[in-house]
Amino acid sequence: MMDRPRSRRHCRAFTLTELIVVVAILVLLMSLVVIATRKAVLMARVANCLSNQRQIAFAQSSYTTDHNGAYASNQTKVWPGMDLDFTISDAACGNYDILINNGVTTDTKYHGWVASYGANMQSAADGEREKPGALKNGRIWSYLGDLDAYKSPLEPKSDRIRSYSLNGFVGSTVPEDSSWRAQDWHAWFCAKGVSMPQLKTTHASGVPAPARTICSIVEDDRRLGNLMYNAGGWLFDPRTPAGTPDLNPQPAIGWQGWIDWPAFWYPEAITYSYVDGSTESYALQRPALVGEIEGPSGWGHGYLEPAYDGFRRDWYHFRERLLPGVIPALPLKHTPGG
Repeated sequence: MMDRPRSRRHCRAFTLTELIVVVAILVLLMSLVVIATRKAVLMARVANCLSNQRQIAFAQSSYTTDHNGAYASNQTKVWPGMDLDFTISDAACGNYDILINNGVTTDTKYHGWVASYGANMQSAADGEREKPGALKNGRIWSYLGDLDAYKSPLEPKSDRIRSYSLNGFVGSTVPEDSSWRAQDWHAWFCAKGVSMPQLKTTHASGVPAPARTICSIVEDDRRLGNLMYNAGGWLFDPRTPAGTPDLNPQPAIGWQGWIDWPAFWYPEAITYSYVDGSTESYALQRPALVGEIEGPSGWGHGYLEPAYDGFRRDWYHFRERLLPGVIPALPLKHTPGG
């Protein structure tokens, strides 16, 4: 018998180039999976953060229903030197007597949405912090009843118990119930045809556009001295400094810029609620703003942001949502690089 040759299957090994291509494809796929996972986690946190702020807005609304239309104040305590009974004198707009909180200087009588004072606070060598009592003794606690609703899942790990602030232009006799803001700003508002009484938003009737007016917002106020919590309401100077397009030019004297700013934990996802309970997430248009305010050599509070091609787009975005219908609107002029 003749031996027949056995059939053999020849296997060709991968070349080095082919192996490199396969590895590169796998690395690319893994990178896409990681990016998609991170994006999904961020979006889940954003949704949770927006849910918290929707609850805060609804709690504020419920408070007004039970208190004859009055809002809880955006202020967190009575500040030392805070003038609660004063008169604004203006030759053009007349004299206005301002009485904040009925002139009562006792913290416990103040109608703040949180109560950041006294036994509700803990002092430490590295900063003053709120205890749970600061939230539980605030005016809207009974409508929320959940400490987690005050803390954003977007906030990096910290021992703060509150991530949100209320709009300083809502729930106050004058902006943030601050006599010094009223004294500094009244001349500009008067020139724009807005009197101080029009800025009174202690009651819901003082907010003409609740669907376009910010109620709450993420804030990180820890760069203010030794405070490790969001003190007072959230606000910045809405007046128009030189270089800002304005149909009725009236540059602000002593413009105070970004007195506060939104938390920049995720510049592509700055969250806030509106007075009517709706919510929004905003992507910062000038990411460089983060470094200018919070960077190693950042300006911090009161950043006097320079105009870029005649405009400050992020400042404009939030300005138009402070108190629309009262604060004069500005024409948006967008130019490349502006």
